[in-house]
Amino acid sequence: MKKRAEVVVITGASAGVGRATVREFARHGAWIALVARGKDGLEGARREVESMGGKALVLPTDVADPEQVEDAAQRVEKKLGSIDIWINNAMTSVFSPIKEMTAEEFERVTQVTYLGYVYGTLAALKRMLPGDDCPCRLGAGLSQHSLAGGLLRLQARGARILRISSHGVAARP
Repeated sequence: MKKRAEVVVITGASAGVGRATVREFARHGAWIALVARGKDGLEGARREVESMGGKALVLPTDVADPEQVEDAAQRVEKKLGSIDIWINNAMTSVFSPIKEMTAEEFERVTQVTYLGYVYGTLAALKRMLPGDDCPCRLGAGLSQHSLAGGLLRLQARGARILRISSHGVAARP
């Protein structure tokens, strides 16, 4: 009997660490929900997944909006099936001297890089923890180092892993 492909949601999938994560899961045959704001980057990631023989679902989403995140999660379940792995990787930064940063810039960084992880985690847990038999894996990487340092190594099959961020909460429910 053929094993069902893992369904993986990756936020920040259009570029950088998120795009590299997409490639890695595509190499392993996962069906991948590509979540980010940039449509061009998402389409490029979709083409890469499909060129490796995989299946991808493009979901233009602003992770700072909890309704958009919830809608994306619903669409993943409808189009790809139940979610096996959710990786929160979307982030934004402001590159300027701190004295030149505005309150609005700080707010946007917080909305995407912190609240986006919270909204993604809530949407994922709502679906991934329905019963004790669920081998759930949920990861969030705040930087290349935290992502490469452990979240791509989701090798403990059947383990429940939850990381909100390198400075936030890490727990096994």
